[in-house]
Amino acid sequence: MTPLLLMTLTAQAGDADLPKPEVTGLVQAWVTLMDQDTNELADPAGYGDPEDDPGFKLNHARVGVQGADERMVYGVTLGVSSPYDGVDAAFGHSTSVQLVDAYGGWAPVDDLWLVGGQQKVPVSREALIATGDLTFTSRAVSSHWLAPGRDIGVVADYSASIARLRLGAFNGGGDFTGDSDTGKLYSARAEVVVGEGDTYETYGVIDGIALGVGLDGYANSTRSVTEMAAGADLAFRMQGLAILVEARMTQVAPQDDLAVVPGVLSETSRQGGMVQVGYTVGKFEPAVRYSILDDNVDADDTGDVAELLGGVTAHCANDRIRGGLGYVMRTESATSAIANDTVRAWLQIEL
Repeated sequence: MTPLLLMTLTAQAGDADLPKPEVTGLVQAWVTLMDQDTNELADPAGYGDPEDDPGFKLNHARVGVQGADERMVYGVTLGVSSPYDGVDAAFGHSTSVQLVDAYGGWAPVDDLWLVGGQQKVPVSREALIATGDLTFTSRAVSSHWLAPGRDIGVVADYSASIARLRLGAFNGGGDFTGDSDTGKLYSARAEVVVGEGDTYETYGVIDGIALGVGLDGYANSTRSVTEMAAGADLAFRMQGLAILVEARMTQVAPQDDLAVVPGVLSETSRQGGMVQVGYTVGKFEPAVRYSILDDNVDADDTGDVAELLGGVTAHCANDRIRGGLGYVMRTESATSAIANDTVRAWLQIEL
């Protein structure tokens, strides 16, 4: 881009008014009605297991402001979240109020958006689905551990006809206050969408058929490890039926010149995936999701987990209120003899 063109586009953006701000809010509460692993000495506390004994929990609470029009978009969100599972908690997941999103975007030409700030890395369909649109108010174990989540960076988002391409460059360290890591994370995601239904939502009845197919990958280099990852996903909707399918894999290796202790001591392959099937019947959405994760393909059993979650969600008040009940069956290969299932209820209120 030439300096003259950049100055012209900047001047055009400066003449525009900011979109009207809207307040956003989300509260998700969980109630564990039954949990089989209440014995702390026998609890595997592994991937996909939040270690919730019977009782209440605030899973997510968020408040923010956002605005959007045909040329500009912005948003700032603060919130608290509980650790995803026992492994997440062991890594020091913070439950204090934190910055969730802080971004600004501009469309210099039709169909092209440039968005910078703290935002989701465009990888994994289920990871990109908004928290408030998740069927079970939680992500599959494969999506949580094999997708990078949020980071500071910039994304170029281009759409043309049925195709969409997103390219991103990020710090790779996950710290929004600065970047003390010389490495960077680069991502790419290509999608094809056919039909009129939203392929990033599962609830609702649509006319006809909607199909979304995505391929993505990222490369991340930190002071301790290098990581290469790829994934493929599919969303299919027909009337009340909604199907999500996703497969992911990553290759992690320690750096030759280590500055800090790496997360892995040798080259490690990880893989996982999920399948979710649901159907909208009036205000109700019965669904089932099966997800798997293997955090070391070359090590038999260790780190393997399978999770089957089945339940029903009620959508009320124009989908501003959701309530549901489900059964979670977990199987950790290394500790398969330990019963580890849960009965969970959830309530979500969204502004």
